[in-house]
Amino acid sequence: MRLLKILLGLLIVLGLAFFLSNNSSQYVTIWLFPGTELPDINLAHVLVVTLALGILLGFAIGLIQIMTQHTEVRQQGRQLKKLRTELNNLRHSALNEEIFEGEQ
Repeated sequence: MRLLKILLGLLIVLGLAFFLSNNSSQYVTIWLFPGTELPDINLAHVLVVTLALGILLGFAIGLIQIMTQHTEVRQQGRQLKKLRTELNNLRHSALNEEIFEGEQ
């Protein structure tokens, strides 16, 4: 599985390099806000920055989900511990009542 991930990553990098080499001579103008623009930026640079921002955003969203799940697991662990303690107390109280009733 790890080899497949490495191969897929390598194919993506090679595809990106090929795509960027074909677009290295093109320039674009980016309009950020009305009246604000970035004139004549290399298209290859725009593509690399956009890809990097997308990767960082994906990692951030994934990290938030992992942290949320980790918190959920801790809460469920505490609840499980509490329920186990309650179950053990109920088991022992039932045994104590049987012993007490048997003595009378």
